[in-house]
Amino acid sequence: LKEMVQTAKSQSATEEEERAWTFHTTPFKDFGKTEDDALMAFLRWSVVDSHPIEDDDESCQLIGMANYQISTSTANNEKINVSKAFRRLTSYVHWMESVSSHLLDPPLSYASISPSLSIFSLRVTHDSCGRLVWWVNLGKTQTNLLRDQSPKETIRLFVWVAHLLFLDEGAQTNGLVVIDDMGEIGFWDYMTMLPVQVGISIDRFLISVTPLKAKNVVLMHRPRWVEIAYSLLSWFLTSKMKKRVTMIEKGDENEMLEKIVGGTSLIPANFGDFEGDLIVDIVGKQHGHEIVIS
Repeated sequence: LKEMVQTAKSQSATEEEERAWTFHTTPFKDFGKTEDDALMAFLRWSVVDSHPIEDDDESCQLIGMANYQISTSTANNEKINVSKAFRRLTSYVHWMESVSSHLLDPPLSYASISPSLSIFSLRVTHDSCGRLVWWVNLGKTQTNLLRDQSPKETIRLFVWVAHLLFLDEGAQTNGLVVIDDMGEIGFWDYMTMLPVQVGISIDRFLISVTPLKAKNVVLMHRPRWVEIAYSLLSWFLTSKMKKRVTMIEKGDENEMLEKIVGGTSLIPANFGDFEGDLIVDIVGKQHGHEIVIS
């Protein structure tokens, strides 16, 4: 894969394209990572993405299970799809270059995005299977302040969070779980939370560009319009996709969240109405602060 990157760089038609292949917009320093770490993330994604859901690691008894595991005895025979990894990597490089003007001044870092992070209620943890868990709490997100942000600030926030997710070894090897407490958010508030073009661009980045595979997408405290939208969308979802979605009904939050992540000690203290015990998430460990109880 490194050779393919070097070839792409040497064959670039423009200086801009050549610069893109230097990963100059990627915030490696902020996460203590290197270009090799990023390439490994794309290679691991190519293996996981090539296996059906039936190959998931059943040793993880949590809902959604964990990624297909490469054993040391068969690793040499595993079909690491380097071409697939490179195609995804190419999309990543081009997308990052397309928003480079937003990412370089100032350089992307936790310090530079922390004001935006405080608006959007996000937590990142690991569960008992070592999967990365991304907690999104729309009920406690200050949507009015998020709406007032510039597109640049919003893009910087989500690009930083995306790198936090896909550069995490737990996410690469065991998978990602997304838990979204929608807080009964209204249709208009949800649809206008981000500018349309910014929202579309971020969705593409998270879904079609980054090397992330969600093992489980959890929706709780859903408003009626989400119920209707999902019932219509489900007609077009494959059985594999449907197995990756967990709907938590009102009154079942405590029991289900424990089955999803493995216990109250792994649930953020201020997530929704659930009394979790975790007061320091991954971001807090890296940057020295506790979760604010609100």
